Amino acid sequence: MGKATLEMTELASTRDGVDMAVVGQRQSTPQVASGLIDWDKGLVGWESHTDPANPLNFPKWSRRLNLIFMGAISTLAPLGSSMVAPAISQTMKDFDVANQVIGSFSVTIWLLGFTLGPLFLGPLSEMFGRYPVMVGASWFMVAWLLGAALAPSMASLIVMRLFAGIGGSAAMTIAPAVCADMYPIERRARSTATITMAQCLGPTLGPLIGSYVGERLGWRWNYWLLLICSGATSFFMTIFFRESYAPVLLRRKAQRLRKELGRDDLRPLLSKDISRKEMLAQAIMRPTKMLTKSPIVSLICLYVAVVYGCLYLWFTTIPMVYEHAYGWSPQDTGLAYIGIGIGMVISLTFIMKTNDATVVRLTKRNNGVYEPEFRLPAAIYLAGLVPVSLFWYGWSVQRQSHWIVPIIGSTFFGFGMLGIFVPTQQYLVDAFQIYSASAVAAVRTAISIAGTTLPLAGPPLYERLDLGMGNTVLGIITLVLTPIPWLFMRYGKAVREKWPISL
Repeated sequence: MGKATLEMTELASTRDGVDMAVVGQRQSTPQVASGLIDWDKGLVGWESHTDPANPLNFPKWSRRLNLIFMGAISTLAPLGSSMVAPAISQTMKDFDVANQVIGSFSVTIWLLGFTLGPLFLGPLSEMFGRYPVMVGASWFMVAWLLGAALAPSMASLIVMRLFAGIGGSAAMTIAPAVCADMYPIERRARSTATITMAQCLGPTLGPLIGSYVGERLGWRWNYWLLLICSGATSFFMTIFFRESYAPVLLRRKAQRLRKELGRDDLRPLLSKDISRKEMLAQAIMRPTKMLTKSPIVSLICLYVAVVYGCLYLWFTTIPMVYEHAYGWSPQDTGLAYIGIGIGMVISLTFIMKTNDATVVRLTKRNNGVYEPEFRLPAAIYLAGLVPVSLFWYGWSVQRQSHWIVPIIGSTFFGFGMLGIFVPTQQYLVDAFQIYSASAVAAVRTAISIAGTTLPLAGPPLYERLDLGMGNTVLGIITLVLTPIPWLFMRYGKAVREKWPISL
């Protein structure tokens, strides 16, 4: 955690077609990014700075293939959280369930799986590698989706969705860490932004797809469709996904060399002289440790959790608004979610164009020394769009404005939300480096809790205050949290140095 310097190398300046003034990262944990083998000390590292076994030197096609798999599963996993929502009344009718709370719980239970899974899947990927955890969790999700498609009762459906959500949470936690494994700091923004976009686009597209599938084919086909897509992705990922976690690759290399050379003294860089049991316990506790002992992790968790909760709360109001206030059919109501998706696409384009360039510029200005806080300017500029969009949406609906007006407001929400999520996630990944999966796991747990609970507060909030004042309250809350990226941009380095975490 801390610094990472950027070295100017002729080789890196042309690799992958990158034309930057400053390229080729060297992180503050150099034994992972660029540590070389030392036979005299018995330390197993990379053969050279251009060692093709180093994930930072993977061929372009290999990195892109990994990224495609991560993007696909990162879209499909959250898709399951919202895809079934438009057909929930149909599901309740088939199972003869009249309690609306149970119906809503059958939808939000998926997010409870997103809450539980990251607590152990992210740390396990730092112990055993990305491949076994990602592939195993993806097949785990597929198995429980099959159960959901065949569920004979509402109770069994709820159980199936819980475990499917646990399996799907691996993508939400590990995918950003895979980007950090394969891409140097100055080229990381594009890959991380793509993954974050996929994770946010899933719940946005879900109601749109689910409304049409449920209307034409029945609610079970929402699960069959998700099962087919997830199964195909898991199949190809099993064959072609490449392990990208450097400490695990070095550990395997050390084991192989000990056997081949008969040198029992060889050990991988970053090795710890502790038992597997102790290592597992440390890995499982790591996200909780980060959340409770790092002000950076705890405040970012709070901020993104509130924004994510507002997203799901927004989702709960759209059917009510567009079916009752504007007279849309349930099928057409799915189109009202498009505004948020458009805002996300615009935000992604903006971040991909500016974030890496900003990092390079600030690093050069800082005498060539990179700090993780250089990821945050975009979040500072875009954070204000979230409260503005909440005010806009609430009062445009309250005053019965034309239907396009609240959709335009939702576009600004999508723009601002992704503008917060991508830079803050990149910040955590760069700050915690090889333990980035645990940092992301802490965030995913927090936002999943918010996504599960905050929508339950929506009906009484809007019943008491109406949509205008209710969204004003939410807007004020997000406005109060808006300075957090600026505070860490200014004081983040001092905070990291004052509250270091022994991981």
